Amino acid sequence: MPLITHALLYAGYALVSLTVGLGLGQIGAASGLESFLGGIALFSAFAITHGGLAALAASGKIGASEKRLRSDMDRLRAAHREIVADMDATAARVEAIDRRVSAIAEAPAPMIEAHGAPDLKLIDHIADKLARAVDSRIEQVSRTAGAAPSAATAPAGASEKRIMRGPVDIVREALDDNRVELHLQPIVSLPQRKTSFYEGFTRLKDESGRLVLPQEFIPAAEQAGLMTLIDNSLLFRCVQIVRKLMKQDRRVGIFCNLTPSALSDEHFFGQFLDFMRDNRDLAGAVIFEIPCSAYDARTSVEARAMAKLADLGFRFSIDKISRIDLDLPDLERSAVRYLKVPGWTLIDQLIREGARPTSAITREIEAADVAAVCARYGIDLIAERIETEDVVVELLDLNIPFAQGHLFGPPRAIKDSLMEETAPPRGFFAQGRVA
Repeated sequence: MPLITHALLYAGYALVSLTVGLGLGQIGAASGLESFLGGIALFSAFAITHGGLAALAASGKIGASEKRLRSDMDRLRAAHREIVADMDATAARVEAIDRRVSAIAEAPAPMIEAHGAPDLKLIDHIADKLARAVDSRIEQVSRTAGAAPSAATAPAGASEKRIMRGPVDIVREALDDNRVELHLQPIVSLPQRKTSFYEGFTRLKDESGRLVLPQEFIPAAEQAGLMTLIDNSLLFRCVQIVRKLMKQDRRVGIFCNLTPSALSDEHFFGQFLDFMRDNRDLAGAVIFEIPCSAYDARTSVEARAMAKLADLGFRFSIDKISRIDLDLPDLERSAVRYLKVPGWTLIDQLIREGARPTSAITREIEAADVAAVCARYGIDLIAERIETEDVVVELLDLNIPFAQGHLFGPPRAIKDSLMEETAPPRGFFAQGRVA
């Protein structure tokens, strides 16, 4: 209630009290002093009653304000939780879509024909939509927290520069500036889950420090003929890491991915072979890995290149296998020591489909004996892309000796100090040769 209203009410109370006092004096019910005191008492009664009512009203308003404040705080907390949950869910969905797209890109043509080709445009649209949603949420939180302007408010020139630079330019700049990293993912023994190997992955960074995904840089690097340089970097660092592990008496091997172009490039492979000859003491610790599709389609030049590495004592791993019915004697002759099969694919084919590798054993082979049959040919099975415990339980029933996947650890960058220590020498990429 406004202050002037209170003043007018009090003035009214005083007028009424004065009238009552004068009235008492006129009718002679009381002396002048008693009439005055009666008027004062009446005014006081009015004032006290008014003050009590005003205080009661004020307390009600304070209570209502407090309730509104609590309600607003609850809504803010709920909104914050929703934003965090949305961001987590969006990030999970983007990661799932990324894994799905990678799996589709790696799947052989027969599998795509059998199951039907997915709508990649729809997946791209969903991924873009989710990415925009994440950017919007992050920008909203940044504004609330008084953070610096997001990338959306960056100067137009910078964004135009990024748009003008294609994937090939990003790859070239990363190589020129030596922004090539080594990420390692553990391969564990079962059932102990002890790290027995690591797989090395090459990761590039753009000028802002963002990791460039393999599906982004590999096609561009292959198009520009730069994959041999990237293979060089991975190999150089893997060799340095293995030597450091050996000095610590840690007997852990490293799987090093090798592209078919590296085996067929006569200029590169000659230098590559000389480098591996100088490091042939690492033959038991460095395993070269090639995709199954590349192994099946290898040319005579690539087969001879593999044989030369095998003569030095090096062995091979085949990954991205979609069918387990491989020819074990042929793999043994080609110095293949490891077979990597996705966990669920391995389980489905061995148990549900009854698929078996080709071998000299004529009797019927039980699913749990397949790993032992492979071992007779010097080949170990590795179940890859393991993400849940229920897959591990079934793998243990099949006596699979090794496993790899996010359940046991994602690929992680080696320490910055080690990254600098194992970096290729200056001019390494410009020369296009192994150090």
